[in-house]
Amino acid sequence: MFLTAVAGACGWGGLHTSGDPRLAAGVIGVASLAGVFMLRPQPDPERWLRGAAGEGATADLLARLPGRSWVVLHDLAIPGHRANIDHLVIGPTGVWVIDTKTTRSQVRTGWRSLWLGERKLDSGPARWEAATVSEMLGVRVRALIALHGGGLRPRGGRAGPVRVVPAGSLLRRLRRRRRRLDRRQVRRLACEAVELFPPARIPAIPARDGYRRRV
Repeated sequence: MFLTAVAGACGWGGLHTSGDPRLAAGVIGVASLAGVFMLRPQPDPERWLRGAAGEGATADLLARLPGRSWVVLHDLAIPGHRANIDHLVIGPTGVWVIDTKTTRSQVRTGWRSLWLGERKLDSGPARWEAATVSEMLGVRVRALIALHGGGLRPRGGRAGPVRVVPAGSLLRRLRRRRRRLDRRQVRRLACEAVELFPPARIPAIPARDGYRRRV
């Protein structure tokens, strides 16, 4: 729904951003949650639900960015691939691909590494998504991982070359970088992104009794 609205605005030559960005984010959240009943069952529905809740929480945070200067798109498909982009943020500090991670495990940091319990966080998918978006949009795109869960210092850490930040520090990280784009460039790139990256299709969550349930 939100992407349709953005696409329509692009058809008129620019994005209409004078409305409340939180309202737009609410529409995005409803549309995203409405898609959870579509396709195939998941082997771990509880883990999937935690991930979906984390993405919704990140969307709520990103809704606080000023709508006149920033455009945020959620849950985008990459044509020809099964991967999807959790959040694509376009604003004065550039273009960002944000991957949401949610954990209940202990978080440990090392030299350019971050561990969630016994599992080492792999930033490869986020790097690949950012590189793909960069190639398709023709601009530099940076990857960032937003982590929901305790134990990560406010400055965050790194998983390879990708910065990992606590979700609470996400907006500060986005806002405090050097300005790279003006409003016209933001609108142009947002319009191109809507054309290039359609909404992803979200698989169904199986109920405990084996039947697919709708949320």
